[in-house]
Amino acid sequence: MTETPDARPDPYTLVFGGDAIDDRLFPPIAEEAAARDLPLDDPDRFLFLSSVGKLLQAIADEPDQTDALKQYGRLLYHAFHHWRAGKRREAVTEDRLRHLLDDVTTVGDWALRAPAPAGYLRLPRNRVWAAPAPNLRPEPADGFFWVLDDGGDGPAELHVLLALGVRADRPGFSIVTATGVLDDEPHWAETKGRPEGPDFETTLPGGELDRLYSIETAAELLKLASLCFWELDPSRG
Repeated sequence: MTETPDARPDPYTLVFGGDAIDDRLFPPIAEEAAARDLPLDDPDRFLFLSSVGKLLQAIADEPDQTDALKQYGRLLYHAFHHWRAGKRREAVTEDRLRHLLDDVTTVGDWALRAPAPAGYLRLPRNRVWAAPAPNLRPEPADGFFWVLDDGGDGPAELHVLLALGVRADRPGFSIVTATGVLDDEPHWAETKGRPEGPDFETTLPGGELDRLYSIETAAELLKLASLCFWELDPSRG
């Protein structure tokens, strides 16, 4: 399902796409990984590449802050893979999102398949909200980046980064990340994402009047990704 285009800026272009800056920043990372025969799918090992470290020091507002570097590092990881996979973009309409989050309780015999190894999925405007940290105010989610690592000889892993507060008058955006390992379960579409209360129930005052949704846990973010991938999978029958 493709959403009707709107005026929202693309979060990837907002940070990395101006004047084809990504075509200057990212090839050295791929070249170093190839020269050192290092895998690129693991986000933690990705940060050990010297080309990544230099880039983080150049772009981070607070290069001496460990937490800030981790946040920039995870965003850089997703942006690199988005570029590497051809900047794949998907979207779901508001009607389909509401069906997925309100009505779908089972997806049947389905194993998680993403539309591509990496990409970005845009959500309907101002319908899903999340706080970038427990002590911060919730912001609207524009969509999420994903990287699906097939795991090689081990279990596959899904890495998701939710982009929050994407606006044309803001130079960047907030993020929420989640990683899930597909070891015991084939997906997260039927899992319980929130310890108490219904999954995706709004936590915004008055949010129920506009039928808004909230992401409160990493499990909910993985569940959202699973449901969207199930919706987009042409082979699910």
